[in-house]
Amino acid sequence: MSVIKNYTVMPFPDGLSIAQFYKQNKNCCIIASVGQASPSLGVGGYRAALYFNGYMRTLTKSGIKTLTPSYPYIQGLIDAARLVKRPCEAVILTATEAGFTDTSHPEHKYCEMAVDALLKAGCSVTVVVCRGKSGELSRFIGV
Repeated sequence: MSVIKNYTVMPFPDGLSIAQFYKQNKNCCIIASVGQASPSLGVGGYRAALYFNGYMRTLTKSGIKTLTPSYPYIQGLIDAARLVKRPCEAVILTATEAGFTDTSHPEHKYCEMAVDALLKAGCSVTVVVCRGKSGELSRFIGV
């Protein structure tokens, strides 16, 4: 676990599924996103979800201009985070921590935009890295 700026980054708990994690954290606002891109074509898309207290809201977007394969999923996090308007405990569930922990990563400024949107709403923010669970995360979001 590490504290970056005003948020905490921690690994996904061992032995839990994504569904179990959500049930254990249903009083938190959980934001997750998956995306894809074709940098050679310069476009991509995402599907993101906000979960809170038994409710889910999904967002989808395509035609996102991009130079990197990971930008669309981060844009999904940003768009979902901007929907949060009240202070709460917020969890960003991600398959990779790269843009969140490495300030030299090309996507770092975009990861910071997602966190900043939540901080602006008065949320406490934790980034939980579910490495190796991207397929399960995709299914849980409904991709």
